[in-house]
Amino acid sequence: MPRPPLDRWLVSRMGLPPDAPTPDRDTLREWQFRQLRRTIAHARCASPFYARRLARVDPDAVRTPQALAMLPRTSADDLRTRPEDFLCVSQDDVARVVTLSSSGSSGAPKRFFFTSGDLERTIEFFRHGMESIVPPDETVLALLPGNRPGGVGKLFAEAVARRGATAVFADDASNIPDVLDLLWTSRASCIIGSPVHVQAVAKLWRHLGLERGIIRSALMCWDTLSGAAATTIARAFGCDIFTHWGMTETCLGGAVDCAAGSGMHLREPDFLMEITDQDTGLPVPDGVYGEIVITTLSRRAMPLIRYRTGDMGRLVPGTCACGSPLRRLADVPGRIGHATILPDNTPLHQAELDELLLRIPDVLDLQASLNPARPVLTLEIDTLPGADPSRTVRNAAALIPKIVHARQTCGLTIETCVRHSDGRIGSGFEKRAITSSTPEVATT
Repeated sequence: MPRPPLDRWLVSRMGLPPDAPTPDRDTLREWQFRQLRRTIAHARCASPFYARRLARVDPDAVRTPQALAMLPRTSADDLRTRPEDFLCVSQDDVARVVTLSSSGSSGAPKRFFFTSGDLERTIEFFRHGMESIVPPDETVLALLPGNRPGGVGKLFAEAVARRGATAVFADDASNIPDVLDLLWTSRASCIIGSPVHVQAVAKLWRHLGLERGIIRSALMCWDTLSGAAATTIARAFGCDIFTHWGMTETCLGGAVDCAAGSGMHLREPDFLMEITDQDTGLPVPDGVYGEIVITTLSRRAMPLIRYRTGDMGRLVPGTCACGSPLRRLADVPGRIGHATILPDNTPLHQAELDELLLRIPDVLDLQASLNPARPVLTLEIDTLPGADPSRTVRNAAALIPKIVHARQTCGLTIETCVRHSDGRIGSGFEKRAITSSTPEVATT
């Protein structure tokens, strides 16, 4: 059986000869903890923040997951307060700075610093991850932002080029008819993008009666993939579906499906992932949902130690059918606290609306907003050209159990309107969420 591409990458990253056996899980973990101890020593020496936070930590004592779990966690608020206190290299060595605005209205932004080496390691992860998804000499349509030096689009394009393939980019990923035209004229065999964008392209593709089998693979990233979206995309294109999880904090690359399709293999040479109880910070068993906490292992500019990502996730127990020792992330259903509270005090998530309402063939995208004073839930929908499924959407939403209860107990009403009926969608590259004047709460 050929060695999986990510295992070849793992062997190289561990400094082993190309013909060396793939390390087992215990060997990989020992290697990771050696890198971890170096990271802690580097951060304590070069980062003012970690010099204070880890002043009493002996790096040599951190040799097990249990010892790691005893270290204090780093929060997003820590980053917002003084991001420069995390910097471990001179400004001259920084190749890319990314600023992320707070999800709140007045919070300070987070800033992340990366060296050229940090970015290079992401390119190599992308390159090997794409080997199971697109063959050489083929074209990938990338619906990605950051098509600038050091941005995710540029990093991905370089990774695909090293694979021997070509990446093309849409000028406006929200203009679905134009995206479909580019997909057709470029003769791409693979499409990569957020589930809402790719699903919209798939719906228009099927609406036009275009041939199945031309698109052979689709890689979902950026946001949660619902079961409805996966089914729609696979049926329209007749393709294999892959998923990727990553965030700026992981230098964009994080975990990706292999050909076996039984979970996303983690980028373990570059970070340690823990799934933790969000209150105690202690690890939960594999297969149990918890907060994703990461510790970088190779980051030079801005190492992060036990960083609370705010994403929920769970690890797949056991070993993948491909035989890789790399652990697998099962799914990431969303952000902690990204639920809107209905008038009856029930949390409603965007994914719950997507799972039902995006099954409607004419609906390409939707934006939900709650006005608790009236109370009314407004659904703005983007449709296939010329369609108006407003009544269908309203009737379907009224069957969602949480909405049924809020209507019966608090008089919640549902309003629908068409936002775009020319094939365009309103979603960009931000995380999609229900908007509301009610406070968000931490709930799963």
